[in-house]
Amino acid sequence: MKHDTLKRALSLSVLAISLYHEAAWSYDTSKAHCSLKTLAGNYSWDETTRTDYSKLGYSLFGAGWVYAVSVGREENDGKGNITSGQMTINNSFDGKVRTEKYTGKVSVNANCVGTYDITLFDGTSGGGGTIYIDPISRNFTLLDEHNIGVAKFVRDGN
Repeated sequence: MKHDTLKRALSLSVLAISLYHEAAWSYDTSKAHCSLKTLAGNYSWDETTRTDYSKLGYSLFGAGWVYAVSVGREENDGKGNITSGQMTINNSFDGKVRTEKYTGKVSVNANCVGTYDITLFDGTSGGGGTIYIDPISRNFTLLDEHNIGVAKFVRDGN
């Protein structure tokens, strides 16, 4: 009798855990709602890119494929502005590591998709692309406008 009760309790526990995990993984993104306030806060990010400069009409001394790794930190004010940012880039073209400061603009649609554009400290474009926001964690992913890389932004505290 004790053995049957234990088996039933174990079975119910496994069932409860599996139902919980099913609910957690089946979040309905059509009910997601984001706004500029969703992005308010500080983020750390990283991106790995590769660009075939020969297809873009640049010779770059025969560079061909150029690989780059970037890491950075930024602050979003929750009103559509990247108020401060800094990134460090290492690329295979010249092997030099450089640091750039930037500011920028973001837009967010209610479906948690938006745009992202940065301006470097010297006033030139630093690129941008489309962002996809997780409305729960408020982390987001940036698909580079040239489809050469994906940056992952993690909000401080996550």
